[in-house]
Amino acid sequence: KQMEESAGIEVVEIMIAPQIQKSPPVAFADLWAPKFMKRTIMLWILWFGIVYSYYGIFTWLPSLMVGQGYSVIKTFEYVLIMTLAQLPGYFAAAYLVDRIGRKATLSAFLAASAVCSYFFGQGGSSTTVLLWGSLMSFFNLGAWGVVYTYTPELYPTRIRALASGWAAAIGRIGGILAPTIVGLMISGNDGFNNVFMMFAAVMLVVAAVVWVMGEETKGKSLKEISG
Repeated sequence: KQMEESAGIEVVEIMIAPQIQKSPPVAFADLWAPKFMKRTIMLWILWFGIVYSYYGIFTWLPSLMVGQGYSVIKTFEYVLIMTLAQLPGYFAAAYLVDRIGRKATLSAFLAASAVCSYFFGQGGSSTTVLLWGSLMSFFNLGAWGVVYTYTPELYPTRIRALASGWAAAIGRIGGILAPTIVGLMISGNDGFNNVFMMFAAVMLVVAAVVWVMGEETKGKSLKEISG
C-alpha cells in the first residue's frame, strides 16, 4: 500500500464481508424429530388440559354458583376472592420451580388443582365452596405460571417459537371446547358436581402425563436440554 501511495496511485480498499451462514428453514416436522416427539406430545396434552380447565371453570363459575342457589352479589363476592387467590399461587409456583424443579412443581400443582376441583364440586356449604374454590384457583394459576417457563425450555432456539406457538394453539382448542361442554353438562342431573368431577379428571390425567413424560430442566443449560 505504501509503494502505491508513493507512486501517486490512489488505493481503494475493498472490504469483503464475511459470509453469513444461513440457518436451515424451520419446519413443522422438526417438532416430531425423535428427540422432540415425546416433548411435543406431552406439551400438547398439557396445554390442551390446562387451558380447557381454566376457561371451562372460570367462564362458567358465576353461572354455576348462581345455579346452586347463591345470590348474584354473593356469587361475585366469592368469585372475586377466588380470583385473588390466583396471585399467591403464581408466586408460590415461581418460588418452587427453582427449588424442586419445573416438572415436580407443575405435576404437584395440577394434581392439587384436580383434588380441589373435586371437593369444590362436592361442597355443601358456603365455607367449603369458598375454601376449595380458592385453593383450586391458587393451584390452577400456579400451574399456568410454570407452563410459560417450562414450554420454551424444552426446545432449541431455532424451533422454540414454532413449538411454543403450536402448543398454545392446541391449548386454544381446549379453551373453545370447554365452555361448550360445560354448557351441555349443567343442563343434566347433578350438573354442578359432574362438571367439577370432569375437570378434576382432566387435570389429574394431565398431571400424570407431565410426571411420566416430562423432562426436568432445572439446573440444565439449553444445550444439555436440546441434547
